[in-house]
Order: sequence, then structure tokens, then C-alpha cells
Amino acid sequence: MNVLKYFKDRTKEHLKTLRFLARVVIPIILRTRSRPVLFLRYVGMGDIICTFPAVEQLKKQYPKRAFIYSCYPEFICLPKMAGITSNVANLRGDIIQTYWSFLFASIYAFQHDRLPDPRVPGDVGSEVSVIEDFGRQFGVKTGDSHPRLLVEPAVLNRVKSLLEKQGSRQESLIIIHCGPSWRVREFPYESWARLIQGLRARGFTNIVQLGTSDHSCLGSVGSMVFPNVVSFVDQLSLEESIALISLSRLFIGIDSGLLHVAASLRTSGVGIFGATSPQYRFSKTSSCTFVFSDLECQGCHHRKPRLHFESGCPFDIACMTTLPVERVLAECLSKLNALPSDLAQLGAFDRGTGIE
Repeated sequence: MNVLKYFKDRTKEHLKTLRFLARVVIPIILRTRSRPVLFLRYVGMGDIICTFPAVEQLKKQYPKRAFIYSCYPEFICLPKMAGITSNVANLRGDIIQTYWSFLFASIYAFQHDRLPDPRVPGDVGSEVSVIEDFGRQFGVKTGDSHPRLLVEPAVLNRVKSLLEKQGSRQESLIIIHCGPSWRVREFPYESWARLIQGLRARGFTNIVQLGTSDHSCLGSVGSMVFPNVVSFVDQLSLEESIALISLSRLFIGIDSGLLHVAASLRTSGVGIFGATSPQYRFSKTSSCTFVFSDLECQGCHHRKPRLHFESGCPFDIACMTTLPVERVLAECLSKLNALPSDLAQLGAFDRGTGIE
């Protein structure tokens, strides 16, 4: 039965690819008399955004060519918002590369999170930010700054209207994003609740929650629900969510695609990190700063073996479950320019540390 389903799914993918080739690729070739260039990143939102600086550099090598970007269907607005290309597809890279590569001038399939290869003496894997790593992979220099995303005025106005209907204000808007994500990246519900309580106690009551109850890899897993927080979970398109982040005074979230969105919008943000390390994800000059555990095992995602994926975390994800809420709250208040004296004493913690 599983074999039959596999062949059915593969047949659907092949047919979808053929339709795209007939509707888009062949007409481009006939119109421009040249083959287009294809970029592939078939994974999460943050990684897609982080390929864009490399894409911009690679595009310079192909003057007058057309460009196509292929990614998950839920993320198709991103290449358009970054000005990469208006030709965005949802195509399986293995099918294109195996059967149809001759229709393209070049195909760039981005890879990341390369761990040390024990077969290569001295190999330490990727030691630079994901943005630099994507560029280095194809011999181009990118720097490590996030690309800019531009929001259409019509989408911005639509989101402003939605805020008004919900009784929320644009002034001092704080957005939280709790997931869903891999468990090793999630901040516990009780910690989020205490963080929200701490913000509200200091007058920051205009708090909105963004996200979905689905995950592109995990499926439907639900979402956290908090009192006294306006929820837009499952209510906005990705483009509308991006527009809302652009209006906010502060974005607070776990290591996720929306945190990369905040960096691309130059929105002030606080990232909460555990198994992953921000220096491999974000620029040193990012609009976001980060709070993470000082446990020795923090950042295990970048090591080999990756215990949290291969055999499960042996420490019950202590990097997130024991991370003091006060440290996250203090960083948020600092970004809001409202650090009270009682929390100022915590100044030794990671206010942007770890990436100096």
C-alpha cells in the first residue's frame, strides 16, 4: 500500500513539473531565446530568506536571463517580496535535476547545516553564518546581513484594518511567536506566560500572537493560547504576517522563519535560542538580539552527533526549559527602552552576547 502511494505521489510531482515546464519554462526560452536560471531551497522560511543575498550575487553572472525560484508553496511570496523574481514555483529539485536540467542555464540547489565530515582531516563543517555559507557554497561573497523584504501598501493597509477590528493599536505593538517548531526550539508555555505577565505588569499590554497551528514538516500540532493576548494564529497569510511585523515595535520569538523576517524588515527583535546558536543564523549587526542558555551543551545542533535529532536530547532540552524568563524579559525591556532598576542588575546576561 505504501509503495502504491509512493508511486501515486511521484506521478503527481512529475505531472506538476511538466505543467510548469510547459506553462512557464518553455515560453521563457522561446521569448528570451535563452534558458532560465533556477534556484532551489525546499525547506523552511528562514533558510529561504537567507539564500537571497547569494542569489543576488549569482544573478549578476547571468545578464538578461530569466530567473526562477522554487520553494514550499506556503513561502512563494518571499522571493517576490525580496525582489528576486516573479517566477516562483513549487517543484521537486530531484525531479528537475534528474530529468530536466538541460532546460536551465544553471541550477543552484542550496544546502546548509553541514556538519564536520570525519573522513576529511581537520574539517569542522560550517563555521560562518547561514547567509555567508550559502554564498560560499557557490563561490560568491555576500556578507552576513539579511536581505530586505518590501511590503505592498495594499497589504499593509489591510493589516491595519484587521488590527482595528480586533481592537488593537499600532502604537507600542509587541508581537510574539511561540511556534510550532521542533521541540528543541520551543520555549515552554509557562515561560511564555510569565514573560507576557512581566510585559503587561510594566505597561506593555498591546501584545499580538502570530503563527499557525501547522508546521511544514511536523503537520498539525496546535498552538499555544494565552489570556490577554490578541491572537492572529491561523488568521493571516504569510504576506499579511510580514506586514504586521513591519508595524511592530518589538518582535519576540524562537529561532524560526518569522524571526528572520523581523531581521529582514529591520524590526527590533528578541530571539530565544536553545539547540541552535544565533551566530550561525544572524548578522552581528542585526536588528535582533538573542538570549540563550549558558549550559555547555547549548548549540548542539551545530555539532556531531546532533543528539536532539539522532537520539533525543539526553538533558530534556534544559537549554530551553531552564532558561530564566527574567533574562528574556530584561532583554525585551531593554529593546523597548524601558529597563527598570530591578532588572538592570541582570546586565551581565546575553544582551547581544554570543555573537560579538
